Amino acid sequence: MKLVIVESPAKAKKIASFMGEGWRVEACRGHIRDLPKDTLGVDVEQDFRPTYTLLPRKGSLVNRLIKAMRGAESVYLATDPDREGEAIAWHLLQLAQLDKSKSVYRATFNSITESAVKSAIQSPKQLDTALVEAQQTRRILDRLVGYLVSPLACKTLDGKLSAGRVQSVALRLVVEREQAINAFTPQGYWTLSAQLQSSDVVFTAQLHRIKGADIRFNSPQQVQKIVDLLQSASFWVGKAAQSLQAQKPLPPFTTSTLQQAASKALGLSPQRTMQLAQGLYEAGWITYHRTDSVALSSDAQDSARAWVLQELGEDYLPTTLPSYTSKTQHTQDAHEAIRPTDVQRNPDDMQGDGADLYALIWKRFIASQMKPAQFKVTQLLILAGKQTDKPFPLAFKAQGREQVFDGYLRIYQEPSDDEDEEPSVSVPFIRKNTALTLLDLPIKQGKTQPPKRFTEAGLVKKLEAEGVGRPSTYASMVETIQRKGYAKKQKRYLVPTDIGTQLCEYLVSTFPDVFDVSYTAQLENTLDNIASGNVTRLQTLNDFWADFQPQLKSAGEAIVETSPKSTGEVCPECGGELVERRSAHGGFVGCSNYPTCTYTQKMEHKPIRLHPAEE
Repeated sequence: MKLVIVESPAKAKKIASFMGEGWRVEACRGHIRDLPKDTLGVDVEQDFRPTYTLLPRKGSLVNRLIKAMRGAESVYLATDPDREGEAIAWHLLQLAQLDKSKSVYRATFNSITESAVKSAIQSPKQLDTALVEAQQTRRILDRLVGYLVSPLACKTLDGKLSAGRVQSVALRLVVEREQAINAFTPQGYWTLSAQLQSSDVVFTAQLHRIKGADIRFNSPQQVQKIVDLLQSASFWVGKAAQSLQAQKPLPPFTTSTLQQAASKALGLSPQRTMQLAQGLYEAGWITYHRTDSVALSSDAQDSARAWVLQELGEDYLPTTLPSYTSKTQHTQDAHEAIRPTDVQRNPDDMQGDGADLYALIWKRFIASQMKPAQFKVTQLLILAGKQTDKPFPLAFKAQGREQVFDGYLRIYQEPSDDEDEEPSVSVPFIRKNTALTLLDLPIKQGKTQPPKRFTEAGLVKKLEAEGVGRPSTYASMVETIQRKGYAKKQKRYLVPTDIGTQLCEYLVSTFPDVFDVSYTAQLENTLDNIASGNVTRLQTLNDFWADFQPQLKSAGEAIVETSPKSTGEVCPECGGELVERRSAHGGFVGCSNYPTCTYTQKMEHKPIRLHPAEE
């Protein structure tokens, strides 16, 4: 008997269906052991040696797997093709203590199809210990930060709180965006446009240059002087240009871009997106869904091109294969982009949970292999003056964009959540020196806007752009800061809570390096170097500890037991003093005689100011 071990029962059932006789497929149900829950589990003095314990309710499962491994002719560890999957396989081997003569292989595949799985089994490899080292380093770093910083935060802020090495950086981004909004002072401005006519065509041009410089009026009096000057002026076309503009399709999805698009188009949280994608992957509908690569296999590209040629014709098929390069930091390109395993599985063939997400993945993949859309862009520079040979030192500009070939847009349109995005307008092509009739000079008042709060999709995009976290962590980071009550969704936007803000400010001021965005991104880069075999786990942990330990010591020394701050009011129930207190849900006023007296009342807070687009 040959044994294959995967992570999920659904995946095991799917693989077993096409492996045939002589094969047994078992599921380990994810991680089987971890650092202990109630102790640090890392011996700092002994080169940061970790102590692992079985996860709850995994004992009988692990015993069954070990028995199967010892009894098998050969063992294929086919856990997920990433660091976590590599670590799970390593833990299984550590517990099984197999005889050295036993044939043990590592098999990885990016899609659960018969051809992909059998190909991986026929060409197995050895366990990648560098990937295991990188995973263990990450786990130890996370434990050191979470286990040692959280108690200090709890004691300082008088609440049940937790700090996470990357989740707290995500919270910091949300808090600092809120602080930027609160510090923002709106400024008024005025703009001027000209409504013009040529023959029977009416269009609008914007004033954008005065004496060769960009202009924005700071008072209505400034713009009125220009209006008065132009009332009796002549208008004509100073320059006219028309060109074709190609709009290229976007690459197929990565984990991050899938989460963003699913949020915008389907209203799914990153966590829900990953749950549905997991189901699609295990059912064999899509390739592995935790990836930062935009690469595609040649077979996948050929299948997409064949579909485009058959269904849409040669007009939609590019002559050369499209090529994409990731623009994000630390891209590992360990896998393909997320794509359907079979393009002939049309989205209309699927129903139930995950159907809409599959349609999104399928359409983006097909579109990525199609011709660009083509737009006709018209630009007019409008001059004004008493006579055409002596224009005023100002210029109006009109620009229009009109689609002339749909290309990939026939299949896929990227969803948007930008409510301020202006629609494309059509502008006629009018020859140079053509006289124009002035119909109106409308003045428009506006105000500068503060930065917008992050949506869940926006926060994922920011985390990826900053190099914080990895494809497998984005969803959990966004979910964790909400589940723990450090941020909440208001409409579609993430708003930090009182306790979330207090926690962030404490962490940033007390541990300025550990929770710094760029420092966290650099650690991700170091983990990649460990995975590549260029840096050791011990070197990384020693470097981290050298920075972390002094801050940890200072934070511990700074904690001083102080009495809660008095409000100067009397408890209406027992006559005791009312004091300000904090909890995981924020600040409140309570009786100083607690727990004898449990009287509490809400603390007054300033109302949250919304961005106009969030109203």
